[in-house]
Amino acid sequence: MTSFILLLLFLTSSSFAEELTHSGHTLYVDNHEQWEVGKDLFGIPFILFSPQTNGQRSNISFAHTGAELSLEVEALKSNQKDYQANKKKWAELHSATIKKFIPYSSFLNAHGHRVHSIGVSYENEQKIYIEKSFYTECKDQILFSKSLRLQENSAHEKYFSSLINSLDCGIL
Repeated sequence: MTSFILLLLFLTSSSFAEELTHSGHTLYVDNHEQWEVGKDLFGIPFILFSPQTNGQRSNISFAHTGAELSLEVEALKSNQKDYQANKKKWAELHSATIKKFIPYSSFLNAHGHRVHSIGVSYENEQKIYIEKSFYTECKDQILFSKSLRLQENSAHEKYFSSLINSLDCGIL
């Protein structure tokens, strides 16, 4: 009876988890919103797309970088100014206006994976966008995720946070 209850708990708790596999890497993503999964788009292994809201589909992508963990994390912590300078150049090139930068932060997600994040808010064609980059430490490598949404789609930000918090890439 106990085994049956444990099995039932496992099945119900993971009913929305999706296993995403690409080039020998496996991710487990809690896609409880049932967003559309795009695979191998724009050179990115996985992108989750929201339903269209306020004329835009928010999205979050996932890709293993192949980068060695120790090198990338130290660089990320110390290179906020480089990130900001690169975003300013990008904004000029795309006729966008930087509204604010979201500073570097770090936390442990629900599976014990260290997550580093940094972001930017910008205006383009009279719409304000929020873009965040997440670097999740997975098996001594970095998993890169980027989210993009309209400012008014704040519910999607909560979902992005939920996804990153529930992201599992297996053994640490």
